[in-house]
Amino acid sequence: MHETGLPAVLVEDGQVEIPPTLHVHRYYYSGDKEFQAPILNGGPTIVVAKHPKTGKQAYIDVVLPAGAPLVAHTEHSITYVYTDRRVVVKFSHLLPKCIVVKNVRGRGLGREIRENTAELKADVREASRRSRFLNDVKDVARGTGEVAKGAVGAASAAGSYVVSRVGAGVAILPGIQQLRSLGQQADERAAQEELREAGGRQFRDATRFLPTNR
Repeated sequence: MHETGLPAVLVEDGQVEIPPTLHVHRYYYSGDKEFQAPILNGGPTIVVAKHPKTGKQAYIDVVLPAGAPLVAHTEHSITYVYTDRRVVVKFSHLLPKCIVVKNVRGRGLGREIRENTAELKADVREASRRSRFLNDVKDVARGTGEVAKGAVGAASAAGSYVVSRVGAGVAILPGIQQLRSLGQQADERAAQEELREAGGRQFRDATRFLPTNR
């Protein structure tokens, strides 16, 4: 082996031989699957795998581009999927000795549809997440006054908390819903207190001039 990991070039009697790289598929065929291959140096390669029909080990000469392809296993083929092309090793079940290597453009229509659908779903989820975040910020901005009043009410009742400032980040505070609820009830409490005071004044005014028996 060469120090870079490539098979060493052999020179014998003036003849140059370039040994191919081995790429062994240990678990073919064990079900349909796709997995990410490591970076391959490319060039002449011997693909080693057991024939899915006969179970006998096969050695297939291919020329792979350099890169880190996605490898797909099916019952009939091993496919190296690159960004712009595929190298397909196809096994025949009718003629076990017939193994065909094809170089095909593109990543495959079905795979591109799945990948584009997955990207679209990811974009929709991200847009939805951002939309919820913006709505939460707007909701907090609208409810700032209610939260502030609720915080004042909580501080006056418990005597243990003082809220000096309410900002956009207030939505992450624990107990924020309770504070907002207190703020919404503040106006009701004020109105009820005002009614009680008015009733008390009227009662005092009425009883101030009541005649006595003395």
